[in-house]
Amino acid sequence: MSGRGGFKAMIEERGRVLALDETGIWVETVQRSSCHSCAAKSGCGTGLLGDFWRRASQVRVEVLPQALMDIRLHDTVVIGIAENTLASSALIVYLLPLVALVLGAVIGQSLGAEIWAILGALAGLALGALAIRLYSHINRANPALTPQFLRLEREYSCSSIPVAEVR
Repeated sequence: MSGRGGFKAMIEERGRVLALDETGIWVETVQRSSCHSCAAKSGCGTGLLGDFWRRASQVRVEVLPQALMDIRLHDTVVIGIAENTLASSALIVYLLPLVALVLGAVIGQSLGAEIWAILGALAGLALGALAIRLYSHINRANPALTPQFLRLEREYSCSSIPVAEVR
């Protein structure tokens, strides 16, 4: 889906630069939820899960050498991914294992016993997960599926977020 002038609609996210290398940057995205300012944060599972999966919000983004010269450690940057890319990838990642699970259960059920339906469902789920892994491996270098550096932001600061280690 293209917007005006041939530009694709992008979903933007602010993040803080954690590391720099020769061709890109490591960015930690900023959580926009109010989980950490909520009065119930100590008893809420959402905030705890957010803390547990924090490393999942770190991503490497390719940057043109010209733009890379202006970026410093802990700067705030805006990265983006095309809306249609995000929607189609989410469909694949969530729907494929579910469909494979159901198909495996149906095939197992056709063999007669309930145990075959259970085993078929588990086998279908495993095959679905492997298919997602294969899809991910095949598309790892696809520029359409990777976040893009959009701009450096000087007026918005992510400096209040604690720095996490980058592998």
